[in-house]
Amino acid sequence: MPGTLCILGLGPARPEHMTVEARDVLRQAEAESWHVYGLAHARGMARRVCPELAVKSLDYLYTLQGVDRPAAYADLAKMMWRKAYEEDRKVLYLVAGSPLFYNDAVLFIRRLSAQSGQSIRLVHGMSFVDLVLDRVHWTGHDGLQLYSAWNVAFDGVRLNAQAPTLLCQLGEFTAGGDALDPDGSRKMLAPLRDALATHFPPEHPVTIVYSSGAPDYDSLSTRIPLSTLAERTVPVYSNLFVPGLVSPNEGEEAP
Repeated sequence: MPGTLCILGLGPARPEHMTVEARDVLRQAEAESWHVYGLAHARGMARRVCPELAVKSLDYLYTLQGVDRPAAYADLAKMMWRKAYEEDRKVLYLVAGSPLFYNDAVLFIRRLSAQSGQSIRLVHGMSFVDLVLDRVHWTGHDGLQLYSAWNVAFDGVRLNAQAPTLLCQLGEFTAGGDALDPDGSRKMLAPLRDALATHFPPEHPVTIVYSSGAPDYDSLSTRIPLSTLAERTVPVYSNLFVPGLVSPNEGEEAP
């Protein structure tokens, strides 16, 4: 039988965030012994629904030394593509949150699909953005700029200071293999603070939002002045909400 490749969005944190379609695909993969891959977070979520599902670990992506992680994700995409369409296997790639938010491997797979004309199945999931924004007062009237923190800290992206901004992956301070060590997060926070300081005054309020974290995966938030951003470390799955100058109270913590 011909192989298939399915990318499955599991939602951002808890099993109840999964769609009915996602649960059905997990059960089918378990029953038919698909080749399933996922990071630790995704593996844990999948086991809550299908305890016997065998999922191959992708955690090595965060331990590779001297290897640029985007290049590793490109190799991962090619490997899953080869297993599905050259070795005729049923392959399932588990992704926390939505497959369409900040996942280089998914982007590479979709590009391979477009280039080859070979279809893939994409199962959408709830995004981490939903969890983040439930911790702040945001109406949408002034828009929302969405960037990786890396874009602002290191790529020179300039923001519209009048509009609110959500910066994700706040703890990913390197493109290499040690990004999961929270003790290194100040390497991101200090240059990010300095870059934001070109747009906002030191006392401008910003909200650190923890969109997920063991054991309960609750969204938590801490509102601080911009000038103190690098005074504490943060987990990898952290985000920063920066209200615009015209509506600083939009970043106010919601109850």
